[in-house]
Amino acid sequence: MSQQNTRIKICGITNLEDARAAIDYGADALGFIFVPESPRFVGDSPNLRHILESVPPFVSRVAVCLEPSQITGAMADGFEAVQFYSPDGNTSGCLDKHLLQAFRIQDASSLDEIAATIRNGGRQLSALLLDTYHKDKLGGSGETFNWEIAREAKARFALPLILAGGLTPENVADAVAAVRPYAVDVSSGVEAEPGRKDHAKLRAFIQAVRRADSLQT
Repeated sequence: MSQQNTRIKICGITNLEDARAAIDYGADALGFIFVPESPRFVGDSPNLRHILESVPPFVSRVAVCLEPSQITGAMADGFEAVQFYSPDGNTSGCLDKHLLQAFRIQDASSLDEIAATIRNGGRQLSALLLDTYHKDKLGGSGETFNWEIAREAKARFALPLILAGGLTPENVADAVAAVRPYAVDVSSGVEAEPGRKDHAKLRAFIQAVRRADSLQT
């Protein structure tokens, strides 16, 4: 019996053209960056609100931030989920959202850090997102980490696992086969330049995930 399809999140959306292409090709979720240092930063703007209003039902809108407290008030109404990186982030203002906590994986000891965060955080997480550690970047570095660590995380933690970090149309099928994550997350791997997607890569990435799904038993 095959498992359910791997969910696909296209992150770093900055414009309506890319959002529509991702949706048309079959993305399950779109990510919008609220980290000012990122070249994919959108913030709360008329452009962002226009994009969010164009997203159809059953495609999730995810706010990506350092601190969940950044996503509040009317701005929060546009999102079903909040992805955050701060290990001690205040999630009290996001109680009606799915909380996706991101962890930057450096080596096997990172799993102990995840366990401590879950144990001490006192929050209800909907999923764990595993990204590649980079000393200067929170995400979008284009670098992979050891997927065996992701397999260990999946076995160790009773939460859906989202695999990120250096995924591309060329390697995502191998990643899905090796880890069988709940979802995969891509940003720089399908870009023409930071903040703008390459639509051929976008389509190839989604097709590669679906082909990998079809081979799972």
